[in-house]
Amino acid sequence: MVDRRVEVVARLKALEDAAAPLVTFLQNANAVQELRADKQYNLQMLNDRYQIGPDQIEALYQYAKFQFECGNYSGAADYLYQYRALCTNKERSLSALWGKLAAEILMQNWDIALEELNRLKEIIDSKSFSSPLNQVQSRIWLMHWSLFIFFNHDNGRTQIIDLFNQDKEEVDELCRTLEEKEDSSCIASDQFSCITI
Repeated sequence: MVDRRVEVVARLKALEDAAAPLVTFLQNANAVQELRADKQYNLQMLNDRYQIGPDQIEALYQYAKFQFECGNYSGAADYLYQYRALCTNKERSLSALWGKLAAEILMQNWDIALEELNRLKEIIDSKSFSSPLNQVQSRIWLMHWSLFIFFNHDNGRTQIIDLFNQDKEEVDELCRTLEEKEDSSCIASDQFSCITI
C-alpha cells in the first residue's frame, strides 16, 4: 500500500508540474480576462504571451482526470470547464464534458449538473457520429446519467418524462439492433456447434 501511495503522489506531482503554467494563468483573474470566445486566438495568445502550448493544455486535461480519480471532484470540474474553453479537439472536449457532468453529480450540484446534461444532449442531437449505433449509445448513457439528476432535482420528475419520451424511438431502435445481433450470434453459434460435433 505504501508503494502505491508513493506512485500516486509521484504521478500527482508530475501532472501538477506539467499543468502548472496553465493553472497559474487560470488563477490570475486579469490574465483570464484576455481570453476570448475564439479558441484559435486564445491558443495563439497563450503561446505568444505565456509560453503555454498544446502540451500544457493536454496536461490540464490529464491533471483534471487525475483529480477526479482521486475524489477531488470540485477541482476536476473546474479544470475540465477551463479545459473545454481551450480545447480544439471535439472528441476530447466531449470527454471533458462527460467528466464534468459526473463530477457535478458526485458533488450533488443538481442545477449545474442539469445544465451540463442539457449541453451534452444538444451535442448528441447535433453531432454526426461515426455510426448511428454510437449516437444511440451516447443517448443511452445520457439517459443513465440523467437518472441521478432527475431523481434529485426539484423539477426532475417532469423533465425525465420529457427526455425519455423524446428518446423512446432511439431506445426502440437500439433494442431492435441488439435483438438482430443476438439472433445472428445465436445462428452463428448453432452453426458452429453443428460443425464441431
